[in-house]
Amino acid sequence: LKLQFLYLIGTHTHTPPLESAMFIRNAVRLGMIKNAGRKGLDQILKLELLEKASPAAIMNLWTTHHQLLMQYWGRVISAEAYDAMHPRLQENPYFVVPVFRDKGLFNVVTNFQSGRGSDGGQDDLVLCSPLGEWQQLQDAATVHMTIQFFTELKKSKGLVLVRCELKDNHMTKQDSMFVTHMLLKYYTMPQNFRMVETFNKDPAQFNYHQYLKMIKDEAAVETGKGTDVEIVDEKKTWKSAYNAPAPGISGI
Repeated sequence: LKLQFLYLIGTHTHTPPLESAMFIRNAVRLGMIKNAGRKGLDQILKLELLEKASPAAIMNLWTTHHQLLMQYWGRVISAEAYDAMHPRLQENPYFVVPVFRDKGLFNVVTNFQSGRGSDGGQDDLVLCSPLGEWQQLQDAATVHMTIQFFTELKKSKGLVLVRCELKDNHMTKQDSMFVTHMLLKYYTMPQNFRMVETFNKDPAQFNYHQYLKMIKDEAAVETGKGTDVEIVDEKKTWKSAYNAPAPGISGI
């Protein structure tokens, strides 16, 4: 379907590392780092002003606003893309995204949750935790990053606003951009979504090795990382690769 890939890719910007204590202190003083937590859209930008703006102006305002904040990243997707993706998230709430660093990688488990915002809008949230922690604690694992969808402008402007939030310095802003891009792509594009369905509904057949090779190539383009990771040419399902159930699946 043509609508499957109607989401809009935000601009990647260079971000100073969150690990720098001096930078963090200065960023807090300047208001570049805000208190973490779930928020309503009106707590971020005035909904009344957004309703008066054109879709193009809203897209520019949303992405520009988040470029100035070190722990956030913002992007915009179309209402059509969100409507195609939302039921898939509800029926297949878990996925895994390898995050590549200069040396090696770690896996992030994504966990979709749906709620209702304080201002009445649909307040959908994706929780992101490292695989190692998730295997030990399941849904009680520490959440190091969230991806929040704001649907208040879906009917009036045909847009859904997306906001990534880093909870600590376990992940970088570049990590959040890559995880979000992969999440949207794999839940939106039909050929990619088949892997998400397999991961949730038939995890014993999830070919992690094949998936890792695909993600590695995309990471090299998106982030310039992962080129030093060698993937042995053999088939590994999720269970054989980690000897553990896939998220949300028991008795495997």
